[in-house]
Amino acid sequence: MLDALGLAARRELLRRLQREGAMSLSKLGQPFHMKLPRLHKQILILERSGLVTTHKRGRVRICVYNRAALEELAAWLISRRR
Repeated sequence: MLDALGLAARRELLRRLQREGAMSLSKLGQPFHMKLPRLHKQILILERSGLVTTHKRGRVRICVYNRAALEELAAWLISRRR
């Protein structure tokens, strides 16, 4: 999960999903001026880490922020500080 958060672009994608809620892959990538293949690769990395889930609605891939995964990471980091 920490590897997935290592790239600023992925953190920004995740922040946008946090703020604005679920959205299509193409809508998510609009402000970042990323081509769809690169954007898809970044979302796959976030999905494999558990931070994002995706599902298809017809021909559109919808991205959803997984708040529980980030909360779990935060709890783990806090427990490691002790």
